[in-house]
Amino acid sequence: YSTGYNAGGFNARASTESAWDEPVDEENIDAYEIGLKADWLENRLRTNIAVFYNEFDDIQITQFEAGSGGASSRLVNAGQATYWGIELDAVAILTEGLTLDLTYGYLDADFDEYLARDPATDQEIDISNVTTPARAPENSASIGLQYDFVPFSFGALSARVDANYSDEFTFHPFQNQFDSADDRWLLNARVSLNQVQLGDAGELRISAWGKNLADEEYEEWGIDFASLGYAGNTFGRARTYGIDFVFNF
Repeated sequence: YSTGYNAGGFNARASTESAWDEPVDEENIDAYEIGLKADWLENRLRTNIAVFYNEFDDIQITQFEAGSGGASSRLVNAGQATYWGIELDAVAILTEGLTLDLTYGYLDADFDEYLARDPATDQEIDISNVTTPARAPENSASIGLQYDFVPFSFGALSARVDANYSDEFTFHPFQNQFDSADDRWLLNARVSLNQVQLGDAGELRISAWGKNLADEEYEEWGIDFASLGYAGNTFGRARTYGIDFVFNF
């Protein structure tokens, strides 16, 4: 169990004078976590598991606003939120030289209270039922398989393939149409020749790699300016290939 806070004070992230004049309160969090680390099967399998529960009070959120001068942002105290979940990772030696690694995360993140000011009535209203914490996918996972060959006289060869998964999530607490990412799998691979000795000069590593091999189209970040009639997205890299030469001396 631990507790902590982010300091309050003047709105250092404000981009308008009115937002600067409105200070924010400190953010408080009570965090609970319990876990287990263990080795199994004569140390051929290692597992780590943790369960956590976090309670936020006066959670600080960067909030976008549309005004006559265009879009602006300010740091606000949204209210209360609860994050809880499970984290699991495992590494297994399947055969000599062949290793499997897995990770999985489950996250349940919700605003219990999100207070916003109604521009029509100038009253605070609870909008927690129409918002969601940003960058909080419910499920995330990865799986990787690596084979380390018996070293050659000129170096050590290894090959790896891995895949990473993420559920859909939003980039901003308000679930607008253009500021969220769909669920996705990203597939990567790498072959490396390590420990290539170059006499007294040093050691060379040569790697050939490919990222996003399935050429998945996915959003990395987005923003929807709503009433301004403008939205923008940046996308992750398409399928890419490359060769790395790393020289250690």
